Amino acid sequence: MEIRLIGPSNAGRVAALMSTIKPDWWDYSGAFGQLQDERLLARLVGWFLEENGTPRGWLLCAEYEGYSCLSIENLGFDGGGAFSMEEPLEPLLRRAEEHARQKGFRNLKYVIGSTELSCHGRPLGDPARELAELTSLGRKHYDFFRSYGFRPMGFLPNCYGVNYHGILMIKDLAKAEAPRPLRG
Repeated sequence: MEIRLIGPSNAGRVAALMSTIKPDWWDYSGAFGQLQDERLLARLVGWFLEENGTPRGWLLCAEYEGYSCLSIENLGFDGGGAFSMEEPLEPLLRRAEEHARQKGFRNLKYVIGSTELSCHGRPLGDPARELAELTSLGRKHYDFFRSYGFRPMGFLPNCYGVNYHGILMIKDLAKAEAPRPLRG
């Protein structure tokens, strides 16, 4: 597979992948707009994996220079018709981390939903205690990002629905080593 930069010439193909593999999150027009709409506060940058001329996965980020942060906004991989957000995307995560380091950013940020985490389905209590007691209940996606060096740093309460929280995950690039080698 090759990694390609998402741009005007191929954003439609990536938007088609997004809306096909996860139509409950994106229709084609919403996906296309999200891939191309640059706001004043952030510059969008993204990459996709291509196999035999067909996009298979993507990672879209926003650059927040004022916060020295590259934020992962959305990602996904077509694993034979099954939506995935873990290991197959590692080459794109490594590329994003390399990009962040080149820009001098000190943080890589991602927000993950609380599904299959100890805080899901109930109101949050004291944030410090919640973070200290946060555990995965078999959530492969959360476990993968933890193994990649992301750490839970806070919450976005109810951001995906009542008692469905966002977990703010940060990889501190100032402390972290360069990206680990790809798994063989």
